[in-house]
Amino acid sequence: MPGPISILGLEIVGIEHTSVEIAVYMVGWMIGWLLLWRPRHLAAASPPPPGRSSHDLTGTSSRPPIAVVIPARDEASALPNLLRPLVAQQRAGDEIVVVDDHSGDGTARIAELFDATVITPPEPPEGWLGKPNACWHGALATSAPLLVFLDADVRPGPTLLDDLAGAIDDHPGELVSMQPWHEMETLGEQPSILCNVTALMGCGAFTAFGQRATATVAFGPVIALERATYDAVGGHGDPGVRGMHTEDIGLARAVGSVRLFVGSQASTTFRMYPDGFGALVRGWTRSLATGARFTSWWLALLTLLWVWSLAGGWIAAPAVYPLTAIQVWVLGRRAGTIHPIAALCFPVLVVVFVAIFVRSTFAVVFRRDVTWKRRHVAANQN
Repeated sequence: MPGPISILGLEIVGIEHTSVEIAVYMVGWMIGWLLLWRPRHLAAASPPPPGRSSHDLTGTSSRPPIAVVIPARDEASALPNLLRPLVAQQRAGDEIVVVDDHSGDGTARIAELFDATVITPPEPPEGWLGKPNACWHGALATSAPLLVFLDADVRPGPTLLDDLAGAIDDHPGELVSMQPWHEMETLGEQPSILCNVTALMGCGAFTAFGQRATATVAFGPVIALERATYDAVGGHGDPGVRGMHTEDIGLARAVGSVRLFVGSQASTTFRMYPDGFGALVRGWTRSLATGARFTSWWLALLTLLWVWSLAGGWIAAPAVYPLTAIQVWVLGRRAGTIHPIAALCFPVLVVVFVAIFVRSTFAVVFRRDVTWKRRHVAANQN
C-alpha cells in the first residue's frame, strides 16, 4: 500500500507519490506551451502596384516617409550592423538620426560614415533618464509622418521599414512594436534565453488565448507609430515615460493600444550582450522585475507556474527531464539562439534566471541603483 504524501502540508492517502508529482508537473509544462503558443511575425509589406517601382519617376516613395531615431551611447561596435542594412532600404523622404548620448567610443564618427544625421542631446534634466531624453530629442529633430525608434544593437531585416509602415497602415493610431530574434553567439550569453522567453510569455500577445489577452507593454528595440499619435500622447516627454528605464512600457501605456510582433532568424535580429555574462546580469537587472510589475496578474502567475515546473519538476520526477529539455529548446528557438547544451543543462538557466530576478526585485524594493553604460540608473524608476 502506498503511504501518505504531503502537498502544501496536507496529507493525501492512497495516491502514488510519482503520479501526483507528474500530474502537477504536466500542468506547468502545458502552461508553457499555451503562453508562447504562436509568435506573430510582421507581415511583408505589399509590393508596389503593377508597372510601378518602389519609387515613382518623381522620387516619391510608395509609402509615407519614415523618421528613424536611434538612441546610442557607446554603440560604435554595434552601429554598422544596424546602419548598413537600414541605409539600403531608405526611401525618398526618409530620415535616419543617430542621437549620440555623450558616448566615449566614437559612436558619432561611425554614424557619420553611413551618412546618418548625428545630434547630441543635452544631459537629461531632473526627472528624465538617458534613453527617453535621447529619443525625445531625436523625434524633435525629425519631421517625417511615421516614427521608428530602433536600439543600436538591432540588425534589421531587408524590408523592416516597409513592413513597419505596412503594420501602421493596417493599425492606425496604435503603437507597433517587435522583439527581434535574439542572437547569442557564446555560451556566456545563453542565460538570456529564459529572460527572453518569459518576456514574450508575459506580454500576452502570443498565447493560445488569442485577442482575449490584451498587450499593455512594448518591446524597446523596435517601436513604430504615427507622429500624430506620438505627439498626441506627449511622446517620450510624457511624465509617465521620461523617467522610466522601461520607457517602452511607459509609451505603450500612454498610447493605450499596442500591436506586438516577434522577429525571426531570417528577418530582424539583435545581439543584446556581446560583452558577456556580466553585462547580461546588469542589463536584465535593470528591467526584469520592473517589466513583471506591468504584466497582467494572471499572466505573471501562469509564467511563475511554468518556471516552477522547470525548476522542480525534474527533481520530483526525474523521468520528465527530457520533456523539459525539449520544451526549453523549442520555446527558446522562438525567442532566439539556444545552444543544444544550454537546453540539456536547463537547470543552470533556471538558477541564473531566478538569481537575476531576485537581484532585480531587490534593487526595485530597496531602491538600489544599477550601473549601465557609465550611468547610475535607479532600478525602481517607473
